[in-house]
Amino acid sequence: MISRNLSKRLERLEARVMPAPIVPCQSPANLLASRLAAMGIERGPNESLAETTARAMGISVRELRAELQRRAGYS
Repeated sequence: MISRNLSKRLERLEARVMPAPIVPCQSPANLLASRLAAMGIERGPNESLAETTARAMGISVRELRAELQRRAGYS
């Protein structure tokens, strides 16, 4: 009972934190870009998606790459 209530609360919280993408798309890269845009973080004209993501997180691209590799089990 508690876990079901907790699960429902988490689903509602996730829905509020991660808004639906502005433009429906199939590509994970486009999905990420649209979610960043929905949060008010627009890609610069000469900025890669990785640079935009790192900027949104307040870290460097090098730190983002290291964290992604760590989570993938490469480090």
